[in-house]
Amino acid sequence: MRIIRKTYDNAQKNLIKELSDCVGILYSTAEILYGRGFDTREKILDFLSPENWVPISPFTMSGMEDAVNRIKLAKENGETVVVYGDYDVDGICATTVLYRALKVFGIDAFTVIPERQNGYGLTEGVINEVLDNYFPDLVITVDCGISAKKEVEYLNDLGVDVIITDHHELPEELPQTTIVSTKTKGQEYPYDNLSGAGVAYKLACALIGDRANDYLDLVALATIADSMPLVGENRNIVYHGVELIKNGRCSKAVTGLLYSSGAKDISSVGLSFSVAPKINAAGRMGDAYSALKLFLTESQQERDSLIERLCRYNVDRQQECETLYQSAKNKLKTHGNYGHSIVLYDKDWMNGMLGIVAARLTEEYGLPTVLFSEIDGLLHGSARSIGDVSVYDAISSASGVLIDFGGHSQAAGVTVSEENFEAFANAFNDYISTRYEQVSFDKTIEVDYVLSSPFTLRFAKEIAKFEPFGLGNKKPIILTVEEEVTARPIKAGSTHLNVKTPKIEITSFNGLKYLEPLNSNAIKNVFFESSINAYNGREYAKGILKAVDFEYNESKEFTLLALKNALNSIKGNKNDHCVNIHGDALEEIINKTHVSGRGTLFVVTNPENYLKYDGLKKFTFCPLSLTVTGGKNAVLVGGNLLEVELSPYDNVVYVDRPFKVLGIGKKVYQNSLNSFEIPFKTQREEMILTFRLITKFLNKDKTWLEICDESGDETQVAFCLETFKELGFIVENQFVYKVDGVKKDLLESSIYSYFVEK
Repeated sequence: MRIIRKTYDNAQKNLIKELSDCVGILYSTAEILYGRGFDTREKILDFLSPENWVPISPFTMSGMEDAVNRIKLAKENGETVVVYGDYDVDGICATTVLYRALKVFGIDAFTVIPERQNGYGLTEGVINEVLDNYFPDLVITVDCGISAKKEVEYLNDLGVDVIITDHHELPEELPQTTIVSTKTKGQEYPYDNLSGAGVAYKLACALIGDRANDYLDLVALATIADSMPLVGENRNIVYHGVELIKNGRCSKAVTGLLYSSGAKDISSVGLSFSVAPKINAAGRMGDAYSALKLFLTESQQERDSLIERLCRYNVDRQQECETLYQSAKNKLKTHGNYGHSIVLYDKDWMNGMLGIVAARLTEEYGLPTVLFSEIDGLLHGSARSIGDVSVYDAISSASGVLIDFGGHSQAAGVTVSEENFEAFANAFNDYISTRYEQVSFDKTIEVDYVLSSPFTLRFAKEIAKFEPFGLGNKKPIILTVEEEVTARPIKAGSTHLNVKTPKIEITSFNGLKYLEPLNSNAIKNVFFESSINAYNGREYAKGILKAVDFEYNESKEFTLLALKNALNSIKGNKNDHCVNIHGDALEEIINKTHVSGRGTLFVVTNPENYLKYDGLKKFTFCPLSLTVTGGKNAVLVGGNLLEVELSPYDNVVYVDRPFKVLGIGKKVYQNSLNSFEIPFKTQREEMILTFRLITKFLNKDKTWLEICDESGDETQVAFCLETFKELGFIVENQFVYKVDGVKKDLLESSIYSYFVEK
């Protein structure tokens, strides 16, 4: 993980202080804004006041005047008009916006949305269906068409005029027709990051003026779902669109989808999770037209039925994604991981789910991922990337064996024949392995502010004024560096944690892997986003955990917990194929491992040995529990390998000798360095005496560490506690309790037997 922290000299700090004073905001808020380029009073006030937005004139956009004149002609002549969109949220919202605007303008247009299996954008097959069904005089594309030179010529030859409205990057050869786009060079329009629905909205503004603002909820939803940067005009569009939704003045379809999800967070981030996936699910399940019908119907009964259908599609989509994800994970165990990338295919995988699962694997393994399924005898793939790695460039390097490809650096699509799959996979991986160093794969955390005092409600409220959040205007990441942290599941059996620090209380969603490390006294760099919670009519500031980075901090408690885990590892099966190495060989392994970012797990049994090898500091430090996923290189210090998912690792290297090298089915190395060498007292009389000592602390809300600390003989008590737990004499559930009526021989404990045999 790369951590980027902004630093400021005295002159900059003075300017930040002036900005905070003249705008009337906290210094901390001003520092965040300054770090994002808002370095004048005017810039800050403009950013914090999106309600004062004055839209840019649509007629400054290239092609707008010609498009309006052609649409006016269509109205005057009573021509047949078709609005042709795309199957994702942006395309469906763009189609709805333009259809409704044309209706207000006086044209009752037809709408067409191709299904995913038809291919993206204008395709000859769908065009022929349009010609057969509607005999149009004019086709207006939204969110597509800019690359359809051949298809536009085909329509023109048949006497059909075409207006293209699109927001995608321009190809080398443009269709010879009217094009409305923010990407065209040399135009007056000053903003080029609108979504497809944003461009359709601008055409609507040119046709019906301010009445087009009634559709800003749809434009906002499309802008969010299409991951457009929420700066400039997009920020204003999304702000006003979200306000329409909050005030109940939005599309009834949006209201219904919000209600169906039980969403309480009506914000840019909330909409991206609650509404957008349901609309996209229709297209992914091969029924995009149902989503469009939902936005066009005037029947409440049909609307309710379609919302129910989209919700069902979304559940099915989630299940399909999980099935595909598990299938891909199983394939990874035997093949498909080419060292610097993941490239897999399965003929039975559902094409509409590939991108979602590829993104999930990319996040988990920290590797660019391409997943393929089969359609009509060809393999169609979806690629996702991480860090600075461009999957588009990597795919381009294999263009000689490809049928088609397109996209951008972080996401792309590709088509290849089955016989050329292996050649593509190797070329893709070779390009990445030779062009990028390991740092290019690292996840980057950009810190907006380092917390030095308690996080206040005022600070949280001032950050909330940065809404809407999204690409280009992400929620600020705040760092607090802590040693004393208390983490607990929010309720019994939950995977979510409540994390209390001296400066702020934080929620960690699905953060169970952080439970032991957070409660250890390792130094924690805690990265969080701010939020505002309300309870019993009172508001308070809270954080949402985004990441944690741990640093070694030597302590008696940490060593005791490591001993506890080392004792428990005795329960595992012994590995008889361990390679014994010495310190020099270990140093060599450490140095070689730096070349690759994944595949090796270093295990330090006794924390005191961590500092004996400087090279280990280059890997992610994981105290007590593994906090990385996907086989990323790491150092597990004081952990229990019985609780670690080791399938992604090719090598396990013990930095010091554990009590038992586990039979983990991997290539295992063991250094000769001693770890714990503790002469436990195993005589029956000594065990009875220790049990009597421990009994004083049982059933009294004492933790395992507290009992060890207060007993006077910490290591012996630790040994006995784990022995008695294994036998069932006591149980540990945050606190340690006695279990009555259990009768077992000490030799039934594998922990006890291990030391007796020694």
